[in-house]
Amino acid sequence: MCRVRFAAAFLLAILPALAEDPPPADPPATDEPGKETARRPRAGEVEPAEPGTKIEDPAVARDKAARFQDDLKSATSEAGAAEIAKKLGDWDHPEILKALARVLDDKNRYLAIEAALACARQTDRERAGATLHRALRAEKRTDVVCALLVAMGKVKYDKAVKDAEKWFRKDTTESHKAAVRYLGMIQSKESFRMLAEKLEEPKPARVDDPKNPPASWWKERWAEWSSNLPYVKKALASIVPGETFDTLQEAKDWAEKHGREHGVKW
Repeated sequence: MCRVRFAAAFLLAILPALAEDPPPADPPATDEPGKETARRPRAGEVEPAEPGTKIEDPAVARDKAARFQDDLKSATSEAGAAEIAKKLGDWDHPEILKALARVLDDKNRYLAIEAALACARQTDRERAGATLHRALRAEKRTDVVCALLVAMGKVKYDKAVKDAEKWFRKDTTESHKAAVRYLGMIQSKESFRMLAEKLEEPKPARVDDPKNPPASWWKERWAEWSSNLPYVKKALASIVPGETFDTLQEAKDWAEKHGREHGVKW
Protein backbone atom coordinates (compact mmCIF):
# COMPACT_ATOMS: atom_id res chain seq x y z
CA MET A 1 0.00 0.00 0.00
CA CYS A 2 2.87 2.37 0.82
CA ARG A 3 4.40 1.74 -2.62
CA VAL A 4 1.10 2.52 -4.34
CA ARG A 5 0.56 5.73 -2.37
CA PHE A 6 4.05 7.03 -3.11
CA ALA A 7 3.88 6.13 -6.80
CA ALA A 8 0.51 7.87 -7.13
CA ALA A 9 1.80 10.99 -5.38
CA PHE A 10 4.90 11.03 -7.54
CA LEU A 11 2.92 10.83 -10.78
CA LEU A 12 0.42 13.44 -9.67
CA ALA A 13 3.29 15.77 -8.85
CA ILE A 14 5.33 15.50 -12.01
CA LEU A 15 2.80 14.98 -14.78
CA PRO A 16 1.27 18.49 -14.53
CA ALA A 17 4.71 19.91 -15.33
CA LEU A 18 4.11 18.96 -18.96
CA ALA A 19 1.16 21.33 -19.17
CA GLU A 20 2.41 24.17 -17.00
CA ASP A 21 3.39 27.48 -18.53
CA PRO A 22 7.18 28.04 -18.55
CA PRO A 23 8.58 30.30 -15.84
CA PRO A 24 8.66 33.99 -16.80
CA ALA A 25 11.60 35.11 -18.90
CA ASP A 26 14.24 37.55 -17.73
CA PRO A 27 13.34 41.25 -17.44
CA PRO A 28 12.58 43.17 -20.67
CA ALA A 29 15.45 44.07 -22.97
CA THR A 30 14.46 47.72 -22.64
CA ASP A 31 12.82 49.64 -19.85
CA GLU A 32 12.23 52.88 -21.73
CA PRO A 33 8.65 54.12 -21.13
CA GLY A 34 6.31 53.97 -24.08
CA LYS A 35 8.38 51.50 -26.05
CA GLU A 36 7.29 47.97 -26.82
CA THR A 37 9.52 45.57 -24.93
CA ALA A 38 11.01 42.36 -26.22
CA ARG A 39 11.56 39.53 -23.80
CA ARG A 40 15.08 38.25 -23.35
CA PRO A 41 15.72 34.53 -23.87
CA ARG A 42 16.12 32.39 -20.78
CA ALA A 43 19.59 32.65 -19.28
CA GLY A 44 20.86 29.30 -20.55
CA GLU A 45 19.44 29.83 -24.04
CA VAL A 46 21.24 33.04 -25.02
CA GLU A 47 22.84 33.00 -28.47
CA PRO A 48 25.71 35.22 -29.67
CA ALA A 49 25.36 36.79 -33.10
CA GLU A 50 27.75 36.14 -35.96
CA PRO A 51 31.20 37.81 -35.99
CA GLY A 52 31.28 41.58 -36.30
CA THR A 53 32.77 43.58 -39.15
CA LYS A 54 36.56 43.49 -39.02
CA ILE A 55 38.28 46.84 -38.47
CA GLU A 56 41.62 47.16 -40.22
CA ASP A 57 42.69 50.57 -38.90
CA PRO A 58 43.69 50.45 -35.19
CA ALA A 59 42.94 54.19 -34.85
CA VAL A 60 39.34 53.57 -35.90
CA ALA A 61 39.04 50.74 -33.38
CA ARG A 62 40.48 52.89 -30.57
CA ASP A 63 38.02 55.65 -31.42
CA LYS A 64 35.07 53.27 -31.26
CA ALA A 65 36.31 51.88 -27.94
CA ALA A 66 36.63 55.39 -26.50
CA ARG A 67 33.16 56.34 -27.69
CA PHE A 68 31.85 53.16 -26.08
CA GLN A 69 33.10 54.32 -22.68
CA ASP A 70 31.58 57.78 -23.18
CA ASP A 71 28.25 56.34 -24.30
CA LEU A 72 28.11 54.10 -21.22
CA LYS A 73 28.58 57.12 -18.96
CA SER A 74 25.63 58.85 -20.57
CA ALA A 75 23.34 55.79 -20.61
CA THR A 76 20.11 56.48 -18.74
CA SER A 77 19.14 52.90 -17.92
CA GLU A 78 20.64 49.46 -17.39
CA ALA A 79 18.96 48.24 -20.58
CA GLY A 80 20.35 51.21 -22.48
CA ALA A 81 23.89 50.43 -21.35
CA ALA A 82 23.42 46.79 -22.35
CA GLU A 83 22.29 47.83 -25.83
CA ILE A 84 25.44 49.93 -26.23
CA ALA A 85 27.61 46.87 -25.50
CA LYS A 86 25.55 44.77 -27.89
CA LYS A 87 26.13 47.28 -30.71
CA LEU A 88 29.87 47.39 -30.03
CA GLY A 89 29.90 43.69 -30.88
CA ASP A 90 29.10 44.66 -34.46
CA TRP A 91 32.83 45.43 -34.76
CA ASP A 92 35.80 43.08 -34.60
CA HIS A 93 39.24 44.19 -33.40
CA PRO A 94 41.50 43.58 -30.35
CA GLU A 95 40.72 47.10 -29.11
CA ILE A 96 37.01 46.28 -29.19
CA LEU A 97 37.65 43.13 -27.18
CA LYS A 98 39.62 45.12 -24.59
CA ALA A 99 36.76 47.58 -24.22
CA LEU A 100 34.24 44.78 -23.74
CA ALA A 101 36.49 42.99 -21.25
CA ARG A 102 36.38 46.02 -18.95
CA VAL A 103 32.65 45.61 -18.36
CA LEU A 104 32.37 41.82 -18.10
CA ASP A 105 32.18 42.16 -14.32
CA ASP A 106 29.96 45.25 -14.30
CA LYS A 107 27.37 45.39 -11.52
CA ASN A 108 24.75 45.91 -14.26
CA ARG A 109 24.15 42.25 -15.06
CA TYR A 110 22.53 43.03 -18.42
CA LEU A 111 25.57 45.00 -19.52
CA ALA A 112 27.82 42.12 -18.42
CA ILE A 113 25.69 39.62 -20.35
CA GLU A 114 25.72 41.62 -23.59
CA ALA A 115 29.46 42.24 -23.24
CA ALA A 116 30.04 38.48 -22.95
CA LEU A 117 27.93 37.77 -26.03
CA ALA A 118 29.72 40.55 -27.92
CA CYS A 119 33.10 39.03 -27.00
CA ALA A 120 31.97 35.86 -28.74
CA ARG A 121 31.70 37.84 -31.98
CA GLN A 122 35.45 38.53 -32.05
CA THR A 123 37.45 36.46 -34.52
CA ASP A 124 40.52 36.23 -32.28
CA ARG A 125 38.95 33.19 -30.64
CA GLU A 126 41.80 32.28 -28.32
CA ARG A 127 42.08 35.77 -26.86
CA ALA A 128 38.30 36.14 -26.60
CA GLY A 129 38.00 32.74 -24.93
CA ALA A 130 40.74 33.47 -22.41
CA THR A 131 39.10 36.83 -21.59
CA LEU A 132 35.74 35.17 -21.01
CA HIS A 133 37.32 32.39 -18.96
CA ARG A 134 38.96 34.85 -16.57
CA ALA A 135 35.62 36.54 -16.08
CA LEU A 136 33.87 33.21 -15.48
CA ARG A 137 36.20 32.26 -12.65
CA ALA A 138 35.29 35.43 -10.75
CA GLU A 139 31.56 35.42 -11.54
CA LYS A 140 28.74 34.13 -9.33
CA ARG A 141 25.60 35.54 -10.98
CA THR A 142 23.88 32.65 -12.75
CA ASP A 143 22.64 34.58 -15.79
CA VAL A 144 26.06 36.17 -16.38
CA VAL A 145 27.73 32.77 -15.96
CA CYS A 146 25.39 31.35 -18.60
CA ALA A 147 26.34 34.05 -21.10
CA LEU A 148 30.05 33.48 -20.42
CA LEU A 149 29.75 29.71 -20.89
CA VAL A 150 27.80 29.98 -24.14
CA ALA A 151 30.15 32.68 -25.42
CA MET A 152 33.17 30.45 -24.75
CA GLY A 153 31.45 27.65 -26.60
CA LYS A 154 30.79 29.93 -29.55
CA VAL A 155 34.51 30.72 -29.91
CA LYS A 156 35.40 27.03 -29.36
CA TYR A 157 37.52 27.80 -26.31
CA ASP A 158 38.19 24.36 -24.80
CA LYS A 159 40.19 25.24 -21.69
CA ALA A 160 37.21 25.76 -19.37
CA VAL A 161 35.89 22.18 -19.19
CA LYS A 162 36.45 21.80 -15.44
CA ASP A 163 34.76 25.11 -14.69
CA ALA A 164 31.83 24.18 -16.94
CA GLU A 165 31.50 20.80 -15.23
CA LYS A 166 31.41 22.57 -11.86
CA TRP A 167 28.43 24.66 -12.98
CA PHE A 168 26.86 21.58 -14.57
CA ARG A 169 26.91 19.81 -11.22
CA LYS A 170 25.31 22.72 -9.41
CA ASP A 171 22.08 21.51 -10.99
CA THR A 172 20.43 24.92 -11.26
CA THR A 173 18.42 24.72 -14.44
CA GLU A 174 19.87 27.53 -16.53
CA SER A 175 23.56 27.24 -15.58
CA HIS A 176 23.23 23.48 -16.07
CA LYS A 177 21.80 24.09 -19.54
CA ALA A 178 24.51 26.59 -20.48
CA ALA A 179 27.23 24.20 -19.31
CA VAL A 180 25.70 21.41 -21.41
CA ARG A 181 25.72 23.69 -24.44
CA TYR A 182 29.34 24.71 -23.85
CA LEU A 183 30.52 21.10 -23.53
CA GLY A 184 28.68 20.18 -26.71
CA MET A 185 29.98 23.14 -28.69
CA ILE A 186 33.59 22.31 -27.86
CA GLN A 187 32.91 18.56 -28.32
CA SER A 188 34.27 17.63 -24.90
CA LYS A 189 34.82 13.88 -25.15
CA GLU A 190 35.85 13.67 -21.50
CA SER A 191 32.37 14.88 -20.53
CA PHE A 192 30.53 12.21 -22.54
CA ARG A 193 29.59 9.97 -19.62
CA MET A 194 28.59 12.85 -17.35
CA LEU A 195 26.25 14.16 -20.04
CA ALA A 196 24.93 10.70 -20.93
CA GLU A 197 23.90 10.11 -17.33
CA LYS A 198 21.51 13.04 -17.69
CA LEU A 199 19.51 11.05 -20.25
CA GLU A 200 18.13 9.06 -17.34
CA GLU A 201 14.76 10.27 -16.07
CA PRO A 202 14.98 11.20 -12.38
CA LYS A 203 12.90 8.85 -10.25
CA PRO A 204 13.25 7.05 -6.94
CA ALA A 205 15.08 3.74 -7.03
CA ARG A 206 12.54 2.30 -4.58
CA VAL A 207 9.21 4.09 -4.31
CA ASP A 208 8.51 2.58 -0.89
CA ASP A 209 11.77 3.81 0.68
CA PRO A 210 10.80 6.03 3.66
CA LYS A 211 13.96 8.09 3.06
CA ASN A 212 12.70 9.27 -0.34
CA PRO A 213 12.39 13.06 -0.74
CA PRO A 214 8.84 14.43 -0.99
CA ALA A 215 6.95 14.45 -4.28
CA SER A 216 7.49 18.20 -4.65
CA TRP A 217 11.26 17.61 -4.77
CA TRP A 218 10.83 15.01 -7.53
CA LYS A 219 8.56 17.37 -9.44
CA GLU A 220 11.26 20.04 -9.46
CA ARG A 221 13.93 17.56 -10.52
CA TRP A 222 11.77 16.15 -13.30
CA ALA A 223 10.92 19.61 -14.67
CA GLU A 224 14.61 20.51 -14.74
CA TRP A 225 15.52 17.24 -16.45
CA SER A 226 12.78 17.67 -19.06
CA SER A 227 13.88 21.23 -19.85
CA ASN A 228 17.52 20.28 -20.32
CA LEU A 229 17.06 16.93 -22.10
CA PRO A 230 17.02 18.33 -25.68
CA TYR A 231 20.29 20.16 -24.99
CA VAL A 232 21.89 17.04 -23.55
CA LYS A 233 20.95 15.02 -26.63
CA LYS A 234 22.27 17.74 -28.94
CA ALA A 235 25.56 17.96 -27.01
CA LEU A 236 26.10 14.19 -27.20
CA ALA A 237 25.35 14.20 -30.93
CA SER A 238 27.92 16.97 -31.35
CA ILE A 239 30.57 15.11 -29.35
CA VAL A 240 30.06 11.97 -31.45
CA PRO A 241 28.98 13.13 -34.93
CA GLY A 242 26.66 10.69 -36.64
CA GLU A 243 25.40 9.13 -33.41
CA THR A 244 22.28 9.90 -31.39
CA PHE A 245 21.34 8.61 -27.96
CA ASP A 246 17.92 8.57 -26.33
CA THR A 247 18.71 6.58 -23.20
CA LEU A 248 21.59 6.13 -20.80
CA GLN A 249 21.78 2.44 -21.70
CA GLU A 250 22.15 3.26 -25.41
CA ALA A 251 25.01 5.65 -24.67
CA LYS A 252 26.71 3.16 -22.33
CA ASP A 253 26.43 0.29 -24.82
CA TRP A 254 27.84 2.44 -27.63
CA ALA A 255 30.73 3.73 -25.49
CA GLU A 256 31.71 0.24 -24.38
CA LYS A 257 31.72 -1.02 -27.98
CA HIS A 258 32.94 1.97 -29.96
CA GLY A 259 34.08 4.60 -27.50
CA ARG A 260 37.79 3.89 -27.68
CA GLU A 261 37.99 4.49 -31.42
CA HIS A 262 36.31 7.87 -30.92
CA GLY A 263 38.37 8.89 -27.87
CA VAL A 264 35.44 8.41 -25.49
CA LYS A 265 35.84 6.60 -22.16
CA TRP A 266 33.10 5.17 -19.98
